[in-house]
Amino acid sequence: MVDNNPMPKVSRAIAAQREEGIVKALRRRISEMPNLDDFLPPERTLAAELDVSRPLLRRGLRKLLESGELLGHPGIGTRIVIKPARRHEPPTACPIIGLLLPDFGSPFFSEIAESIEYAALQHGYQLLICNSRHLPAFEERHLRQLTDQRVDGVILAHDPYLPFPESVSLLNEARIPFVALFNAPSSAHCDSVAVDDFSGIYQAMRYLVSLGHRDIGFCRPVRSDAPHPREQAYIQYMAEAAIPQPEHFVIPLEILDERRYIEDLGALLALTPSPTAFVAGNDQTALLLMKRLSALNRRVPEEVSIIGFDNLAFTEYLPVALTTVNQPKREMGRRALEMLLEHIELSPPPTGRNEVFETHLIIRDSCAVRSE
Repeated sequence: MVDNNPMPKVSRAIAAQREEGIVKALRRRISEMPNLDDFLPPERTLAAELDVSRPLLRRGLRKLLESGELLGHPGIGTRIVIKPARRHEPPTACPIIGLLLPDFGSPFFSEIAESIEYAALQHGYQLLICNSRHLPAFEERHLRQLTDQRVDGVILAHDPYLPFPESVSLLNEARIPFVALFNAPSSAHCDSVAVDDFSGIYQAMRYLVSLGHRDIGFCRPVRSDAPHPREQAYIQYMAEAAIPQPEHFVIPLEILDERRYIEDLGALLALTPSPTAFVAGNDQTALLLMKRLSALNRRVPEEVSIIGFDNLAFTEYLPVALTTVNQPKREMGRRALEMLLEHIELSPPPTGRNEVFETHLIIRDSCAVRSE
């Protein structure tokens, strides 16, 4: 094989030897620093201290950045992520981030948890997942336990229709940074990542109206009398568009229960007017509604059109592929982790940033022009 590298072999060997030497020198320098997360001195200072040229120093730093031992922060400096183990020194525990979810069994939250876990592992953190089961008491208990365990940070995926938990004050008192997913009032003084629910519902409603539908119902995504933000968006759109909205067009999730749907949902569909289309608060509710309508011999989309919300992975593979509002779940999860790591590793004060991700409607097969 032809060697196309113009540098002579002897010179390359010397260069490699020098690189190996500066990497060893940098590791020795790092081992002498008192704390993990300390920043290295500036390049000029470090090069003079180690008596090497700055280009050679940069090559050594690049090796340690690639190995994950250092982390560069543009405009700030280079920080130690992994310190070399000292002889007779017990291994340090892996830093832990707590992730508190309302429903770990939900495919939606599973996708988010997967993206956060992968990103956390890339940064050297372990993820501890807690499940509140949509119960405020469980949520508070988990927050207390995470505080007692002194985790390095917390991502709180909170139900947007429930009051924000007062027990986050425990995290503040313990100086444990946290970031909220989906819902964080300004009084919480924390960073948050959310999705534009109103924009997503408005896209769905405009599409149904463009197909000739005016009798449009809304299926609540959770078992609660408290209005979900998506329900509020639905009500606001109907009012702005001057479309009549009978009270029975907002359907509680309980109506779709196995023991109730034949009587309750059947009775609703027998009313005049009855919905010719539904917007479901999430994809799982849309799937359940499609199943119940099929059992009542109502065809989707020929007789009833349905739009979901979330764009879960399975929705495009249903017998009738679901038209749904996509929200960038994985991107939101990764961004929540990035914001949390900024607080953990750089320790900036809480700023109350709220990053809102946009939605877009994915049109598939579950909607049709309204039949006369």
